[in-house]
Amino acid sequence: MNRYLIVADDFTGANDTGVQLKRRGVPTSVVFSSEFIASEGSFVLDTESRALGPEEAAAAVRAGLKGVDLTAFGRVMKKVDSTLRGSVAAEIKAVDELYGSELVVFTPALPDLGRTTVGGVHLLKGIPITRTELAKDPKTPVTEDNITRLLEAVYDEPVTHISEDQVSAGEIDFSAGRVFTCDSATNADLRSVIQAAVATGKRTLWVGTAAMADHLLGVEVDVPPALAVVASVSAVSREQVNFAAGEGIPLVSVPIPELLTGEQKLETCVAQTVALLKEGKDAILASSASCNRAELDRSVAVGEKLNMTREQVSGYTQMVMGRMTKAILEQTPISGMFLTGGDTALGFFMEARSLGSSIVTEIAVGIPMMRLSGGPFAGLKVVTKAGAFGKEDAITFALRKLKEVIPE
Repeated sequence: MNRYLIVADDFTGANDTGVQLKRRGVPTSVVFSSEFIASEGSFVLDTESRALGPEEAAAAVRAGLKGVDLTAFGRVMKKVDSTLRGSVAAEIKAVDELYGSELVVFTPALPDLGRTTVGGVHLLKGIPITRTELAKDPKTPVTEDNITRLLEAVYDEPVTHISEDQVSAGEIDFSAGRVFTCDSATNADLRSVIQAAVATGKRTLWVGTAAMADHLLGVEVDVPPALAVVASVSAVSREQVNFAAGEGIPLVSVPIPELLTGEQKLETCVAQTVALLKEGKDAILASSASCNRAELDRSVAVGEKLNMTREQVSGYTQMVMGRMTKAILEQTPISGMFLTGGDTALGFFMEARSLGSSIVTEIAVGIPMMRLSGGPFAGLKVVTKAGAFGKEDAITFALRKLKEVIPE
């Protein structure tokens, strides 16, 4: 496994980034001086330089890394504030010069907290950061929101920007230059940028937030994907499914009406989901009614033609979802599973012949993680959530938590 060296400009940011490594099983220490950077392990160096001017901040970085062989680390990252406070460009260049980077990739997005970059402009909840209260910060006012201009002010070489259109189209080319800035509007964008940079095989200086560290670890550390199973028809669950799909998580919609009439076989959805998981991708298996409210009415209407009550259609849906989930788990390993809706969870537990579960932790208020007890999938991590409960990112958050290293 690669050793990581991350250089941060403040203590909270250092810890926030270091924990991304720790939760993927990478032992990590936060230190304030190079004398504590050992020959083994991964480290986050806090230079406490955010409030310093450009020259002083660069000097603090150089002093903090004095005597450190940066090339001894598999990955070197300059952690920056997600709203670009501090002497960002000066510190990036200081680390770059010490490392001798073959490639510099700067993408400061933190989509989960509304920090995105579009058209080269860094935004806070859709507003350029220089038009927010950050521009009036008494200690570290933000004066530039264009990330390319930010670097051009300190580099005597071309700074190339990769646009949102290029990122979303998969047209990310790091061959024509050395210093790059990249748009990232979503977590999927961040992953695409990181995957493209890793593929170059170049000695890369990674520049970004804790989100970059998270996705870099996700690309590098071989962790099986996670599966979400959704059969709840609540508007909240539908919003969560749509949000996750918008973040790039593949969605397999299970056409309940067609299964009822026999026009489609459940094996088709199972095969689609298994194929995604075998590619290493997280996946969502959701009933069609969980994706589209109109599908619920259509399912009920088809059921009535088959002399089935609304309750019987619901019971059939839970049975089918549980059966498909069991079939998927029999064909490919996963890190864990997210189940939303009490009936959905119970249906799977019954199909899996589980004796129950042992509680591991609560990943968010009202959203527990557990391990299955008994049956062929004993020990599997499972997160359950009431259908009409949770924030819009509940699925994406749970899938990430399921891939973390959890003590037995």
